Amino acid sequence: MIDHDEFGGLVVPFVRRRPVIQDTDLAAIFAYHARLRDVCDSLEACADALPDRPSDAAALWLSLRGVVASHDREEATVIDTLFACDLGDPLTAALLGRVQARRLSDAIHADDVLAALSELSTSERWQPCAEAFGYMLRGVFDSCRLTMDFTELAILTLGTGRLSRSARAMLIDGLCAQQAS
Repeated sequence: MIDHDEFGGLVVPFVRRRPVIQDTDLAAIFAYHARLRDVCDSLEACADALPDRPSDAAALWLSLRGVVASHDREEATVIDTLFACDLGDPLTAALLGRVQARRLSDAIHADDVLAALSELSTSERWQPCAEAFGYMLRGVFDSCRLTMDFTELAILTLGTGRLSRSARAMLIDGLCAQQAS
């Protein structure tokens, strides 16, 4: 009797399967980024209008406070879920650490603006130095926009083999749209 080896002696290594990243997995990040871009646009309009007192300082303060407060919860949860199994990889750890550091820096700068806007919304007499306040505002919205772009680039880089066509297109289209504006 002859033994038949249907695999021909080939050994197939065990490969850890990582789930495909769908566009629906990225929807929460894109929704958060859309809200943050709206706040950045409001901050930019406020900076452009200086030295005039922002007419809606209280509303701007509330929207910035709401977005900053939810920043870590929403974005970090999604990113951590997507790349939790890859944290042993040095590139993954470095990029996610950089994203986290940028978010923390943005939150600190936003807190400074929140303090100024809080004082502005509660005091009729308080008038910040237009140049300093404009610099603070521009620092926040420029940094937040760069952080959002960096986050999307990090997802594009780390998810290279796992992104569905629609998720990849979503990331690329979003980055191209930001570059064009």
